[in-house]
Amino acid sequence: MEPRHLVCYPFRIADSNYPQITLAVPIDNRVPRGEFECIGVMLLHDDGSEIKQGGMMKNEGGAVVAIAHTKEKHRSQERVLALVEAALLEIGGISQFIPPGATVLIKPNQTVYYSAEEGCTTDPLVVGALIRLCKEAKARRVIVAESSGGFFNSLECMKITGMAAVAKKEGAELIDLGSDDVPNRTVQIPDGRVVNHAPLPTPLLNADVIINVPKAKNHHIEPISGALKNWVGAVNQNWREHNHGDEDMIGRFMDIMTVTRPTLCVVDALICGEGDGPIANVPRWCGCILASTDPVATDVAIARLLQRDWRKLEFAREAEERGLGVREPIEFRGVPIDEVSFPAWPGHEGFDYLPINFIVGKKVTLAGTIGHVKSVLDSMLARGDLNKVIWARGTPTIMIGEADDPAFEEHLKEGPYVVFDDSAKPQYKNDSRVYFIPGHPVLRNAMPELMKGLGVQMPGKAIMKWEQFERRTRHRLQYGSTKTKALTLAKPVAALGALALGLAAIGSLLTRPRSP
Repeated sequence: MEPRHLVCYPFRIADSNYPQITLAVPIDNRVPRGEFECIGVMLLHDDGSEIKQGGMMKNEGGAVVAIAHTKEKHRSQERVLALVEAALLEIGGISQFIPPGATVLIKPNQTVYYSAEEGCTTDPLVVGALIRLCKEAKARRVIVAESSGGFFNSLECMKITGMAAVAKKEGAELIDLGSDDVPNRTVQIPDGRVVNHAPLPTPLLNADVIINVPKAKNHHIEPISGALKNWVGAVNQNWREHNHGDEDMIGRFMDIMTVTRPTLCVVDALICGEGDGPIANVPRWCGCILASTDPVATDVAIARLLQRDWRKLEFAREAEERGLGVREPIEFRGVPIDEVSFPAWPGHEGFDYLPINFIVGKKVTLAGTIGHVKSVLDSMLARGDLNKVIWARGTPTIMIGEADDPAFEEHLKEGPYVVFDDSAKPQYKNDSRVYFIPGHPVLRNAMPELMKGLGVQMPGKAIMKWEQFERRTRHRLQYGSTKTKALTLAKPVAALGALALGLAAIGSLLTRPRSP
């Protein structure tokens, strides 16, 4: 090809992943006609290499969400890698988002130690595919970071789910964003509507590229949990404890996203979670990977995929108001969303489905104490633990917030009586016969304190330890390197010991005499 002389115009694009882009125009055509894709116009990196334009430009007035799908109900490293790459190619390919030498932070959903197969957490294979693609795009450093929910340790959660094994195999680091050992830096939030400053984890602030990797699943505070709700797990746990669960919670975390906006969103919709989310989901195969640069459109796409009402997404509404993205119009690329969507079971309505006395009063919120207690009970019910409590200890009564119980004396005789939240009335929370759990809201302590109140603290801990050990062992074999698998298989004695511990705990729970 005959060499051509170019006139180059350096400039910047808002929300671009590149610090500077050059518009290169042939010398005989200095004024570009129409849009950037017109003949004779190129976009160049600082080193002069061409930026491929497919997907870089936003859909005029809207957003783009790509969908890749497999009809085979099989998850392998190779197949998931191909799906992730296919979705990203629809919006330009991974190299468009990863400048050479970049530090990339990947934020999955690891809120609890339950696995991807249970419809609760991000699939390690999806994150593994992204790590590999980032490395191929010449990223200097890749970090997988999370601030898990409840009282769970994020690093421990990632070891149990298999995320740590995949990160190690692919050469990425793990960071607990919620730990006090991770430095935070207070930053100003110029466009904040609820908060104008906040301490945020330094690794999150220092990352050149942030990839948000949520799980497509139901949630009890709104129809779905997606890219926006995933940002609740991007902060220090102590700060989160004091800034979560009230009426301003959604706006507060969307304020934070305005200064830590993800570069890219990649959704694990391989095994979606329908039913009682966020931790008692029912798994359902979908076989999809979604990709977008717009976190708002990403959440709308998840809702449409699960056939939930996207107009009820408060996170998306608050985020759109802050300029983080748009709810519509959305251009779907790849597989049409109508071909892969399904009517996800929304879960139970109300609380009557719980086989206990459950009393909810005033001055508490679904995002706060109610939701955290409900999540624990949903998980116990789904895994059969709640019935074990009833068989051993009687029918529990749980009161949350400012409420009245006309059958108080009768309920005391039926089984354990647990009262949550400082807003509860004095005649209940101060009664020596009940177990009172203080706080407003009650968040991280909901699960361990409920175990104490139900009288199953030690058996509950032992059963949980066994569940964690079983998952960790299975996922090390499923996701680990050859060396990791060999080391795991070399520990059968430890596995038998953990099994004996779990069985003994269950036995002690069932044989313990009930309180009079």
